[in-house]
Amino acid sequence: MDSKVNKKRWWEKIPHTYVILFLMIVIAAVLTWVLPAGQFERVDVEGLSRPVVVPGSYHTVEQSGVGIWGVFKSIPEGMVGASSIIFLIMISTAAFGIITETGALENGMGVLLNKVETSKIPKTAVIWVITFLFSAIGIIVGPEIQIPFTLIGVSIALGLGFDLIVGLGMIMGGGYAGWNFSPINASIVGTAHEITGLPIFSGMGFRFLTAFLATALVATVVSIYAKRIEANPDKSLVKDVSTEGLGLSKELHEYKIEGKHISVLVILLGIFVAIIYGSSKLGWYLDEMSTVFLIGGLLAGFVYGFTTDEIIDLFIKGVSSAASVALILGIARGIQITLEQGMIMDTIINALSAPLANFGPTFGAIMMSIVTAIVHFFIPSGSGLAVSLMPVLSPLGTIVGVTQQTTVLAFQFGATIPNYIFPTVGATMAMLGIARVPIDKWMKFALKLTALMFVLSWILLAVAVIIGY
Repeated sequence: MDSKVNKKRWWEKIPHTYVILFLMIVIAAVLTWVLPAGQFERVDVEGLSRPVVVPGSYHTVEQSGVGIWGVFKSIPEGMVGASSIIFLIMISTAAFGIITETGALENGMGVLLNKVETSKIPKTAVIWVITFLFSAIGIIVGPEIQIPFTLIGVSIALGLGFDLIVGLGMIMGGGYAGWNFSPINASIVGTAHEITGLPIFSGMGFRFLTAFLATALVATVVSIYAKRIEANPDKSLVKDVSTEGLGLSKELHEYKIEGKHISVLVILLGIFVAIIYGSSKLGWYLDEMSTVFLIGGLLAGFVYGFTTDEIIDLFIKGVSSAASVALILGIARGIQITLEQGMIMDTIINALSAPLANFGPTFGAIMMSIVTAIVHFFIPSGSGLAVSLMPVLSPLGTIVGVTQQTTVLAFQFGATIPNYIFPTVGATMAMLGIARVPIDKWMKFALKLTALMFVLSWILLAVAVIIGY
């Protein structure tokens, strides 16, 4: 009897995230000895930062298997490759550490949530508003901007009486929905349009519709989960995960905002606005975002009245707390590095794309999204995936009878929807680490969400084929 009661369920037997990612590197290394090495020819195209694959040019090359030394070397190389996002996480976490220490963020959220509770606004409405807010931001800029604001989403969710998954669902779920289906996604849609010869960001109206539907789907899924755990907290997937230091420390009616708090919150808003404006109008990316957080964090500390030594101590504490997330990103990037060094990345792309020519329009479009999703696991970079796969998919789209616009749409869905579950996607692993959600716990929620997203995308692809989009 006891053995049955204490028997662990399958998801409770999943190893630590570090172990999972390292095993993936080992598997990738083994494949470099098993699969034939090969590559496509590539040419430089004006306006693109990476060489583009020449369709039909795949050929085998000398085998280049990765050994034990290469497996371990891929981790520091991965950390170097992911250095910009690692430093964004460290600096933004440190900046939020300083802002959090002022009490402005907690008091601001406490006052806001108290008004929600006293005004009888449905908690579900808060979930929908935050999900759509971050979706709107995601349409404009990439998922990296969501990373530093993960703590805010988690704190709001806990303040509403929900759990860490709800917080991630609002921030990551909403942000990715906007980015995944964005009509102005530069690295994916823009690059794919450039390669296929379509006007950049053309077909925008249909893509706005897809972004709205995807965001509504996320808000619905998160709301249903939130109501379930509100009715029965034992159904929470992360009920055993410590939330110490993440939630609110007082009763809602005890919170109030003082003068210094307002100044700090204005700085936080300024950080938010500066990053959105800089990313969408000035071409800013990770390094510029890190700079904004660095300036904002220091400024918040001085405005609140902290001494220089206190600010430095808080900054160091914040950076050290993000070290584990940095290691996750380095290991995850090591998978891609191993496949590239073993010269089997193009072999995988060629093997997956070749059979597509045998399908009809609707099923062909759906299969293109599936093939893209599989390749995306190995190439997490959106622009890198576009220049590697779109030159192959573009002629295949013509062969199966779909327009180039629909081909790009199928590519976009496959290149983004799996972001919720792929451990090779740095932003996903970073947000999980910051929110303290183990990957196995998140998977139990995210796999269902991802499956629903794909069903929605396939319905939209079928519509696109029917209307000749």
